Amino acid sequence: MFRQLNAVLWLTTAVVLGGCNQNETSGAAAQAVRVATVAAAADNGYEVTSSYTGRVEAGLSSALGFEVGGLLDAVAVDEGAVVAAGELLAGLDTARLEAQRAEAAAAWQQTLAELELARATLARTEEAFGYKGVSRQQLDEAVKESARLEAAAAVFKARLDRIEVDLDKAALRAPFAGVVVQRFADPGVVLAPGEPLIALESQSLPEVRIGVSPEAAHGLVVGETYVLAVDDRSVTAVLRTIVPRRDEASRTVDSIFEISGDTNAVRPGDLARLDTERRIDQPGFWVPVSALVEGPRGLWQVLVAEGGGPEEHVLVKHTLEVLHADADLAYVRGTLAPGDLLVSKGTHRVVAGQRVVVIDEAQLASAGDER
Repeated sequence: MFRQLNAVLWLTTAVVLGGCNQNETSGAAAQAVRVATVAAAADNGYEVTSSYTGRVEAGLSSALGFEVGGLLDAVAVDEGAVVAAGELLAGLDTARLEAQRAEAAAAWQQTLAELELARATLARTEEAFGYKGVSRQQLDEAVKESARLEAAAAVFKARLDRIEVDLDKAALRAPFAGVVVQRFADPGVVLAPGEPLIALESQSLPEVRIGVSPEAAHGLVVGETYVLAVDDRSVTAVLRTIVPRRDEASRTVDSIFEISGDTNAVRPGDLARLDTERRIDQPGFWVPVSALVEGPRGLWQVLVAEGGGPEEHVLVKHTLEVLHADADLAYVRGTLAPGDLLVSKGTHRVVAGQRVVVIDEAQLASAGDER
């Protein structure tokens, strides 16, 4: 009796447990998460677009000052004035120089008169020496006196010429045609030699100086035409030269462009931008940025749907290095194979080892629209 009762209880328990296991399996399958996936696309490299900013500069620019110091007497131009080459810009007070010129001129004339007398005396002495009327000593003295006065006359003439040069330098003239962009002093101040008084810039042939990386500089070709963005306007410019020196502060290399288009569209001081593209040859894969999950030690990770049945897959974590990224796609290298199914959306809802049902991202979006 008891044996029959135990057999019935054992059989009932087995049937119940078997039914539970079958229900749990069916429930697990029903609860498998659907995830959107995209296939990893292999490539041999990627393009890097870099932007570099510089400034428009005048073709000619100079801070003008007097070669000689003195009292500033007058300034003939103001800021914004357009001047021609050789036009008078400013002048120093020349009263002292004019007095020195008069003194040097008088001394020169006096020496010339003495020289004329010495030459006449030398001629008479040579004539008298011919008939023994004077001694050799007297003849030598006449020769030396004439030579001394010739040298003195040359000294006074050179001094007079120097004063004339200083008088000419007391007038500041434009070395080239341009516009006065700044004025540093007004009449009445005493200027030191070389002290800037007027900043002058040419209005023609502006140039653009842009600091680029050494790698980008290798891709630029001198003489080629490039399109620059100047204050949201596109201008064409020819690369004139690449300065063979790296800036100590920015660690960039200066590239100088000559604007070949409408020069009226730009002004010195405007910001200019150069966009360059460079090909990086490096095997890797294109993946959606939304598929990336931050990993350890500065690396990134993706979830790859692998194996499983015809519908279910298991998520496996793969660690990657991001080489390049833009708004939507990232170029990576790591343990991927072409065609690997990457979880592209909702990575926060799933974990590695989880069984999922994969669906193409486009199909998932379509299904969402139908709902």
